[in-house]
Amino acid sequence: MTESTQALVSAFKEKAEIIAAQVTEAADLKEAFARVAQICRGKPPCELLARETGDENKPGTPTQRLIAAPGLSDEDFTLLEQECEAQGFLAVRKGLRRYLAGFDVGLAWADFAVAASGTCAVPTTDEDVRLATMICESSVLLLRKSAIKPDLASIAPKLRELLNTGWPEYTSFITGPSRTADIERVLTIGVHGPLELHIILLEG
Repeated sequence: MTESTQALVSAFKEKAEIIAAQVTEAADLKEAFARVAQICRGKPPCELLARETGDENKPGTPTQRLIAAPGLSDEDFTLLEQECEAQGFLAVRKGLRRYLAGFDVGLAWADFAVAASGTCAVPTTDEDVRLATMICESSVLLLRKSAIKPDLASIAPKLRELLNTGWPEYTSFITGPSRTADIERVLTIGVHGPLELHIILLEG
């Protein structure tokens, strides 16, 4: 890793942790998926808040822990599935509308990140990826260290590229877990999205 990349990684970690994201590093995807399983195992099971079509579980009853990872390739999803099977978790990547009551962990790749604010940019044109980052209790983003940019100005070329595809594209800018202080200026975590944000940094 070059000195400039290391400096960006350090700056990104500092800013991300200030806004309550938890940043760790992994040598490869196998180690990253083991970390994802650890995050899932370390939290209380997600509780269904509404009965879903064809779901026999009663509202409010903890179900099998579920990790949603719609953006993974076939090969990477197979690797995640193996980790989930070993832990007794369910891994899904399609049809997340069936799980709108919520799930434990949503896993997605970040396209790039901004060191100045600790922000990750996630391509969310795929509805399942949007759902994975929005209705989970714990959100986990995978990010290549080389994809960390210094500031917003440095990502302008990428944004122009997305705007000029000729087709609607969605990109979500995620900075820390969901939070709001709309009601009587009292900070509340997780009202509009995940209670936790974990970012796993990978080489390359």
